[in-house]
Amino acid sequence: MKKLAAMVLAMALVFSLAACGGSDSSSASAGGSSAGSAAASGGAQAGSSGKIAVIRNMSSSDHTTQFFAGCIAEGEALGYTVDTFMSDQDDVKMQNLMEQALQQDYDIWIVSHANEGYQYDLVSRAVEKGIKVVGFDCGGEHVEGVTYTSQDDQSLASISLDAMIEKAKEKGASEPVKFLELNTLGLIVPFDTRHAVIEQYEADGKLECLDIINPLTGGDSYSQVYTAVSTALTKYPAGELNGIWAASSGFLDGAVDAIHDAGRDDVVLSAIDISDTEIKRLVEVPEYICCAAVDPYVIGVVDVRLAVLKTLGVETPETYALDAVEVSGDQLNADDTMQTLNKYFADFGSTDAFDTDEIKALREKFAK
Repeated sequence: MKKLAAMVLAMALVFSLAACGGSDSSSASAGGSSAGSAAASGGAQAGSSGKIAVIRNMSSSDHTTQFFAGCIAEGEALGYTVDTFMSDQDDVKMQNLMEQALQQDYDIWIVSHANEGYQYDLVSRAVEKGIKVVGFDCGGEHVEGVTYTSQDDQSLASISLDAMIEKAKEKGASEPVKFLELNTLGLIVPFDTRHAVIEQYEADGKLECLDIINPLTGGDSYSQVYTAVSTALTKYPAGELNGIWAASSGFLDGAVDAIHDAGRDDVVLSAIDISDTEIKRLVEVPEYICCAAVDPYVIGVVDVRLAVLKTLGVETPETYALDAVEVSGDQLNADDTMQTLNKYFADFGSTDAFDTDEIKALREKFAK
């Protein structure tokens, strides 16, 4: 119930931020602060632990909503107010948000997807102010005293690519399996890491990438992907194209419709990053055979725990990668959601990672 409430709150904040372009710090802060102060009651005074800023360099999506929800739920459970900010995947806006947050009285920053070129400088300034920082999927040099978390991107790529290869071979393909890559390169660190796994698979003779389609990071990516995939399906008839792989499941909408409109059930789909949208798609679209994933809610929970441990003087690692799992339609039914995946996978919905005695004591202090 707590997770569901946090996700509803996070979704409301995401839509609010999207409406204002993600760059209005005062508006975003007001929404986050009021939510934080209203949620915790009983025990010690709500918000008395301090204030957390969650600053994310991504667009509105199911993944972002769930990530924010994990941060909010765990932060409030530990006595913090939590403000969320989103840049709409605009590095200029992201830098502005971080600059604005430096002028506020935050005790903790959770920074998501800050890129090389500004991450080190702005995070260093935060650390110099005494702010405890955890970075998720950030680029650039590491700042001393900061923990950098990530999904195990090599594993995510391997899981999703292996599933595509296996299913394509079941349909009669042989190695190297020929596929299209949906990926935005040079902008998002984990997407580049995932692409490097493809390069290794190509060197090993497992895969042959026929074309890379670079979806727009803003604007009408659906139409762009639909048109590009439709063109490729005409260019590569049955037997010449075996699969489509997406570095992010958010790129799949146009691809799914394109293969259906072309009647190409010979082409299998595989992607990374789970959400309610992807669960429904895995159940309903037989060509979609794998979504490799880490629970974004749990990512938010772990990031907050690590940052809070820093405030308590507990030693934390420089880096931490969250393990990935393979989610397929064969495992699911039409009633499944992100709330039910814990029936099938550990570390979905909750996790023991960094749930130390110190964290448990603080949670008990603020228990309702």
